[in-house]
Parts: sequence; structure tokens; C-alpha cells
Amino acid sequence: MSGFSLVQFMCEGGFGMWTVLAAGCAALGAAVRYAAAPGRDKLAFTAALSVTTVIATIAGVWTNVGAVMSFLEDPARVPDAEVTRVLFTGLKEAGRPGTLGGLLLTLVAMVVSVGVLRSARLGAKGGVGAKGTEGRAAIA
Repeated sequence: MSGFSLVQFMCEGGFGMWTVLAAGCAALGAAVRYAAAPGRDKLAFTAALSVTTVIATIAGVWTNVGAVMSFLEDPARVPDAEVTRVLFTGLKEAGRPGTLGGLLLTLVAMVVSVGVLRSARLGAKGGVGAKGTEGRAAIA
């Protein structure tokens, strides 16, 4: 196995990689913002961007699978003896948006966990008011 190339990884994943990257980075930024200053509004925004990332990931993978199947349906493009190899190579590349989306969403979840911990600690210390009026009380 040769070394990892981010450029090759992004190219293999196709156009959908850019939508996954944009949505995932936006979700990660929102998660960092929530972790820095917990608030329900920030958590809701992070959740919405995370759902957007999931949708972009699914759309990217399915678009790629469709492209692979479209390529394989023409016998002039791929001889019968090579169908299996081309199919597996295509499916490997088709899964790239899923890999990127999963990685970004894992990072988002880790950062949100820090925000949830900070929110619980702020609520326990009484630093945000009796009822968590600014959305900083522990999430029930």
C-alpha cells in the first residue's frame, strides 16, 4: 500500500466531496463555537449542520454508486473479464464521501461533548441563573 494522498482521496470521491467538506467544516466550526460558549441556540445550529453533513454524505455516496453502475452497464467500456475489478475499484472510490463525512461528524461529536460537559459544569455551579435562562443549563 502506498502513502495516503489527500488530493487523490478528494478526486476519487468526486464533486460530492466538496459539499461534504463544506457542510462538515461548518458543523465543526459551529461545534467549536458551542464548546467555547454553550447555549441551546448554538447546539441547535450545530445539530442542523450535522444533519446537513449526513445528507450531503449520503447524496455523495449514492451519486458515486450511480456513476459506477452507469459506467459498468456499457459492455464497450468494460470487458466482462474486468467487471469485478472495476466494480470494486468504483465502490472503493464511491465510499470516499462516507469516509470524509464520518470523520468530520466524529470530530463534531467529540467537540460537542466538550460543550455538553462545560454546560453541565456551568449549570452545577449556578453560573447561569436559576433556570438556565441563557440555554446553558445541563441538557436534560
